[in-house]
Amino acid sequence: MKKAILSLFAMMVPLASAQSLLPANWDPALAGDIVMQRLVRVSAPQVKGAHDAEFVCVGERAYIVEHDNDVSPGHGAGVAMYCVLSVVNLKSLKVEKTHQLAKAGQSFAKITLPEAQVFVPRIIRKDEHTLRTYFCSQPAKEQAVTWYRDFDLRTQSFEDSIHKARLKTAAGTFDMEPRHFHSDAAAQGFKRPALNQGLYIFDSFKEIDGKRYIALNNFPGKQNALAVLHDDFATFEVIGHYNEPQSQQLSESAVNRLPDGTWMAIVRNDAGNYHFTTSRDGKTWTVAEPKPFVPNGLNSKPTFDKFGGVYYLGWQENTKIQNCNRSVFNVDISRDGKTWQRKYRFESPHSFQYPTLHEHEGTLWLTVSQSDHGGTTDRIMFGKLESVGEFESQKGQKRIEWPAPPPPAPAVMKRGVKLFTDRDYVIDEMPALVKDLPFHRTSIEKLDVTVTKSGTLFALTPTIRPTAASQEEAMQKAGFTKVDVPESQLFPGEINRMSLYRKAVKAGDRLHFKKLVLLVFADGVIVQ
Repeated sequence: MKKAILSLFAMMVPLASAQSLLPANWDPALAGDIVMQRLVRVSAPQVKGAHDAEFVCVGERAYIVEHDNDVSPGHGAGVAMYCVLSVVNLKSLKVEKTHQLAKAGQSFAKITLPEAQVFVPRIIRKDEHTLRTYFCSQPAKEQAVTWYRDFDLRTQSFEDSIHKARLKTAAGTFDMEPRHFHSDAAAQGFKRPALNQGLYIFDSFKEIDGKRYIALNNFPGKQNALAVLHDDFATFEVIGHYNEPQSQQLSESAVNRLPDGTWMAIVRNDAGNYHFTTSRDGKTWTVAEPKPFVPNGLNSKPTFDKFGGVYYLGWQENTKIQNCNRSVFNVDISRDGKTWQRKYRFESPHSFQYPTLHEHEGTLWLTVSQSDHGGTTDRIMFGKLESVGEFESQKGQKRIEWPAPPPPAPAVMKRGVKLFTDRDYVIDEMPALVKDLPFHRTSIEKLDVTVTKSGTLFALTPTIRPTAASQEEAMQKAGFTKVDVPESQLFPGEINRMSLYRKAVKAGDRLHFKKLVLLVFADGVIVQ
């Protein structure tokens, strides 16, 4: 009898473990469409570029932080970038007020921010009456600094002062600057060079066993770590770094703890698909590798949360809707972190990227970056994802029918025109000599063309400086000569200040360059 019961139990266990978390005939793409149709714009009307929002909900309001600019789509507007906090009524879904959090040159009590990019805001509820917001100020040639500023829920206003966040490593406690983050990793074998920019609070704060965990990231430095936020809400203590294999381009992770106590992080990879790494103690991590349940990821921010006892894994799929970058985002669910099923698939020619999910009084809310510019983000959207764990009825619902896309804008050297086929960058400025001329729009990573009609060919490449992708030497070998004009900030970033070159080319000439060369045509030259 006992053997029979054990045998029956053994048969039941696989059935239970294989039991679907989804209703029969569940359509994740339709579920995504239903959610997208009720999202509302949070970004102010004058905002041209917005990205990477975070939020908390208190009572009947959501408090959403984002970084914006009023110049151009995307988040590469340099010192024009600023951070705001928007207050949204959860019942009416109306923005009640937008508060300025910080901007370049802003004066606070005893402190004035430098003329620098203000970037990557984050927010957490500190106590009953206080929200703490964080942001990074990034001067071009000095150490970036992470600051915090408190918002009073009673007066619905910011305090006048800002304060430096702190970073605790094995070597001590310091101002939260990239050099200290890098030194801690280098002591453990990290080989990439130190940078003075790029240290950000990443992922969403997660409270586990009474502690507040967060991922830290240096995006250009490709550096990642798990950290814990101390009870002063000012000090971030590095627990463990996960940067292997350094042959990949790992950054921007999301982290959570699995039922058996193992930590797991999903990590963006600018060299390909997402990688996963695990740790028993949060200190020592495995060499990251791809996993079969994320087969075709794109280099973009992931999410990894847990609501109602179920894990929600969000990742960008390398599929384009109407040729829009970052236009497909999946949200998969699991109880064990091993077997995943698709609950949502967001497909949009307006992109769907950098979402954040938070639960409030039984409802899951989300923010997401979207765009009318082929993936170059220009607004933050907000709305209800679901009642936690529920599956909204799909009866009688239909997929969104997106209108046909407009024809692509001509590749002409004008401000605001998209530069590359595989990046969102647009022209910021250019040498007057090439203004209004046609250019060759192709991958940022490489260029391989054959001249089919003779003429004058101009070329832009970054001026030689540390970490810049300059092809000056290769261009000179190919017969290009430097034009005596000032550098141009083709698109934001010190490493993207360009020098101009020129060559008379004839039909049959072949040109091949690695990252980064942009060809501009004069005198009727044509390439293919």
